[in-house]
Amino acid sequence: MKRLLALLAGLMLLALSHTCAAQAVREFTSDSLPTVLASQQGRPFVLVVWSLDCEFCQASLRTLSAIKRKQRQLNVVTLGTDSLGDPELAGMMRKRLAQLGLSKNAWAYGAEPAERLRYAVDKGWHGEMPRSYWFNGRGDSKARSGVITAEMVKAFLAAP
Repeated sequence: MKRLLALLAGLMLLALSHTCAAQAVREFTSDSLPTVLASQQGRPFVLVVWSLDCEFCQASLRTLSAIKRKQRQLNVVTLGTDSLGDPELAGMMRKRLAQLGLSKNAWAYGAEPAERLRYAVDKGWHGEMPRSYWFNGRGDSKARSGVITAEMVKAFLAAP
C-alpha cells in the first residue's frame, strides 16, 4: 500500500512539474503586448526578442542572465520567435530559458503569422535580431537592435 501511495504521489508530482514546465512559456498573440506590459506593473524591464538559432541572441541572453543573478532588480521578459506550435522547438526554448534562469516571464510566438506578431510588437521593426525594448517604468521605451552588452544593462539599471 505504501508503495502504491508513493507511486501515485510521484506520478502526481511528475504531472504537476510537466504542467508547470508546459506553462513556463506563454503563447504570444497579436493581442499579447498589453498583457506583457501590465505584467510588469510599471516597473522598468527589458523585453528581449530572441530565437534558438540566433547566436547573437544567445549572447544577449547570457549577458542578461549573468547580470540578473547578481542584480535581482533587473526584470527580463523574453519573447521567442520560434513557434510554440512545434513541440520540439517549444521544449528547446523551455530548456534554454531554464538553463539561463530566464523562464519566469517567457513568451513565444503562437500560431499567427510571424509578420503579424512582429508588427504587434513594433510596427517599425523588420525582424532583425537580437532586438530589445527597454521600458523605464513610466511608459517610455527605447528599441535597440544588436547584441545586449553589460554596459547597456548597467546604464539601464542606473537610470532614474
